Amino acid sequence: MGRHAPRRRGIAAAVSSFAVAVAAVSVAVLPESGASADPAAPAAGTTEITLTDPASTQPRSDQPLVAGPSGFLHRQSGIPGFLWTDYSDGTTVTVRTADGVYTPAAGGSCATLGSSLCPTAWYGTDADLVALPSAGSVTLWDPATRTTSEFTSDQPYRGLAGRTVVTEKALYDRVDGAWRSRAVTPAGTRVTSGMITAADAHGVLFRVATDLYYLDLDTAVATKAFSGSGSRPVTVLGDDRFGWYEPGSGDLHLKPRTDPGADEQVIDLPSPGTVLDGAPVLVGDRLLLPRHTGTGTSELTAVSLRDGTTQTLLAKAGKYAVRAAGGSALVTGGTEAGDWWVRRATRAADGTVALEKLTQVPAVENAKTGLALSRGGLRIAEDDPKSTMDTTSLRTLATNGGTQLSASAPQAGDRIAPVCPYAGADCSVLWGNTGEEPRDVHLTTFYDGGDGGTGLGDADRLVAMNDGSSDSTLEFRTEGGTIVDVSDDYAVYDSGGASPAQYVGEFGQGQKLKRSVRAAALNGSTLWSAAGTGRLSSYSLTENRALATVTVPGLGCVPSELQAAGRWVYWACGDGTAGVYDTRADTSRAVAGGDVLLGDGFTVRHDHTAGTLVLTDAATGAVRALTGEVADTGLAKDRRFKWTVDEYTGLVAWTDPYERTHLATTGIAPSAVTSFETQTDSYVQPGSTPYWTQVLLSRPVTSWSLTFTSVQSGPAGKATRTFTGGATRAQVSVSWNGKAADGTPFPNGAYTWSLRATGIGTGGPATAASGTGFLGRGSAVRHDFGSPDGPDGRGDLLTLNSSGGLTFQFGTGTGKFGSKISGSGWATSVRAIPFGDLSGDRCNDVLVRLSSGALRLYKPGCGRAVTPKTSYTTLASSGWTQYDLLTSPGDVTGDGRPDLVTRTASTGTVHLHKGTSTGKLAARVKLYDNWKGYKKVIGAGDLNGDGIGDLLAQDKANTLYRYDGRGNGTFAARVKLFTAWGGSYDAVVGVGDITDDGKADLVSRDTSGNLYRNSGDGKGSFGARTKIATGWGGYKSLS
Repeated sequence: MGRHAPRRRGIAAAVSSFAVAVAAVSVAVLPESGASADPAAPAAGTTEITLTDPASTQPRSDQPLVAGPSGFLHRQSGIPGFLWTDYSDGTTVTVRTADGVYTPAAGGSCATLGSSLCPTAWYGTDADLVALPSAGSVTLWDPATRTTSEFTSDQPYRGLAGRTVVTEKALYDRVDGAWRSRAVTPAGTRVTSGMITAADAHGVLFRVATDLYYLDLDTAVATKAFSGSGSRPVTVLGDDRFGWYEPGSGDLHLKPRTDPGADEQVIDLPSPGTVLDGAPVLVGDRLLLPRHTGTGTSELTAVSLRDGTTQTLLAKAGKYAVRAAGGSALVTGGTEAGDWWVRRATRAADGTVALEKLTQVPAVENAKTGLALSRGGLRIAEDDPKSTMDTTSLRTLATNGGTQLSASAPQAGDRIAPVCPYAGADCSVLWGNTGEEPRDVHLTTFYDGGDGGTGLGDADRLVAMNDGSSDSTLEFRTEGGTIVDVSDDYAVYDSGGASPAQYVGEFGQGQKLKRSVRAAALNGSTLWSAAGTGRLSSYSLTENRALATVTVPGLGCVPSELQAAGRWVYWACGDGTAGVYDTRADTSRAVAGGDVLLGDGFTVRHDHTAGTLVLTDAATGAVRALTGEVADTGLAKDRRFKWTVDEYTGLVAWTDPYERTHLATTGIAPSAVTSFETQTDSYVQPGSTPYWTQVLLSRPVTSWSLTFTSVQSGPAGKATRTFTGGATRAQVSVSWNGKAADGTPFPNGAYTWSLRATGIGTGGPATAASGTGFLGRGSAVRHDFGSPDGPDGRGDLLTLNSSGGLTFQFGTGTGKFGSKISGSGWATSVRAIPFGDLSGDRCNDVLVRLSSGALRLYKPGCGRAVTPKTSYTTLASSGWTQYDLLTSPGDVTGDGRPDLVTRTASTGTVHLHKGTSTGKLAARVKLYDNWKGYKKVIGAGDLNGDGIGDLLAQDKANTLYRYDGRGNGTFAARVKLFTAWGGSYDAVVGVGDITDDGKADLVSRDTSGNLYRNSGDGKGSFGARTKIATGWGGYKSLS
């Protein structure tokens, strides 16, 4: 089961991952036994995250049924049985009896969630006690102890009001540990089936024909309160009053609870104007109404009994509500399926109704049918209701095995229709097999006909998925078999039929061994096998030779199951005994068997009785409950279906009853690491010989990440590339092609690299090694047109002299300019604007406006002069003399292409001309009406490090402002940088980085020909000016 990197492949780049909120909690440690571990939180230093993937925009229905003082009973669509949620901490448990999860009788009046036929108070009301009626008796479930007791009576059960059982003719209470019966008076009063309309711990409203009676639970006296209220009255019950409501007219009929025979009070409220989806509830002097909207959700409003004013509580709400203690109510609602909550409605200080979130209602998700977890690669298979095939999705996980865990956004994988090894189940069991890429394995069948075929109608085929491309397969000309184990493209398979055999194969290579069926497991290319009573053997599949045969302490059988991970081998006997063998220490520790998977240093067992996963530390024997509730399949084993383990990262994944996928670290053996030796290349060129680094680490690691970061920004800003890995004993080797994860070459110039690793024995990652290098022939860097050796990632200045020569003044990296290259033959009237790489040749281009008004894009290539004969594209044949300003701030639209900003001389109107994928400029878009007040507007590049180009503007009072690009083709409001700035400057250029610090700098010339540099701080501003040259007054333009 181990997942070492395939020997034929290098390591893979990790998919960039998004941040996920995590929480560290604690766990109870229990002695090892076959009994269930008590539910507990995870161990200190571990983390759990939940991945959600809503399948519907409609929220999951949640019906509150019983609101007690400390918690409430509710029922949710798609979840079997009932749930009890504690108010204080949100803990939710499933209501269970000795027979398992309690569910209403099929076909009964309460079988369907929200059924109007289900009697009020049937499951209780206003107490921390739940009634679970069944034929002939009522089970009472106590949420505090999660225990049950039985109630029986010769009277038909009608409901549970508080802690009083209501039957047809009598009330029953527990007094001194025994049930006390009190007859309902007056004599002859009967509470018939389904006639209770409202109840709490003090009284019951019930209907007789069209009359409403109030039954006082203290006195057991029933009083006729209302006559002619109808055959289906909409009743309300408050702390001090009760009555019924007419939705059509809005009339509310009320009486005091202390005198149900008194005259009724009729309050004329505004009609709701539509039908009600559910029953109204009194909260203080407000009536809560779930109004029908026709959208699948209700609108919850509160109508004042004093003046009829209406307060909208929730524009989207559920139709179910229940009265709660203290004159409050429980309702549901939110903004959308992913933000749906059970809420408490209470009277606010000003008399209105306030809402408090109690517990979130999970969104509806498709059923998960399989999980694979290997080297931090997660694949989730889920049911597609519209297809016979399941979908799969892929995520990359980053973890230190302890407190850090994150998951990338999901990427679509191949659709699959595997053979489910669990009889009676619909599953897509997966075997994690991640090397360069996720190549998870499943078993499928095919018709093996044609020439040379076996003729089997359902021949077995093992498939290693290669998403989007041809899969790799193993076929042994057999049928009816099962996968035993998979690791690093090796697989063990047992055939079915009358003469079963065991096959060992390698994807891409074919069959390696055929032998009799026996317990077997893979750890990379090492094959472990049962070798007789108490003995195991190991075999090298790469060297094709036996390695060792060992006698395992405590193993008193020929094992029926083996698993292998790292230095550990799990064994199980047919009698239920099991253990973990430490191959280094030659010791064995007994563990609970059953539905078990082995990790590197631990086992995880699905405790089907408790519904949780239980972790056992292989080194210490300590046991702890690892998870909350796992989805119940009713199977004896459901590993790789509803839960799985990554034995090298210490991750465990499982599916909960809501079909959400959870991930948790185990906290087993994290460690810090340093480096002993580093070998690395100092130069990389995309598309040529790859960069290579090899770091000898001081100790084994559970995970590592090696990150390359460009010093300079390219078309998409600063570039990073991160490689990650799982367990390795000593060495990390990386081959890199000089490109980001999306295939874009890194920007030219310097880059840094840093290796962080989490070694065994420490609580988090540490930097193990770091260094620098140089990348050539990568993506163009702003204002970098070359050097004597080609593009170097440094900004260059373009000058035009009085003889018509355009010269690239190459930046030195020290804040000055050195060598240069010139192109002659230009009219001195041209306007040249250094542009980014619009042509896509990874070399910066130059825009040139001619005196005729024509605009051309010249493509000189890297390190070459721009001349009138340089290849160009005509962008416009005339009309561009209207602009007195042309400048490029870089990419301001977020598409990675350079853009142009212009200003119309006559009006001062400023426009944006977006660079396009065709190497041209899009039609202009107006940005500002009148910028005549600015004497200079400078395209400055990315000044604040967000990857988006920015503008500088100097007004006539010599105040300098910055306009930050937003990435959508617009700029934020201006920010003042300096006053009394640059009054003597006749040229200011956003020249890119000329100091080798990765920050955009500014170059200015004063009227005396002095050249200055203001170094950028990377935060949107600049340092004090430094004179870097004199005698530059002869140039007609600087750009």
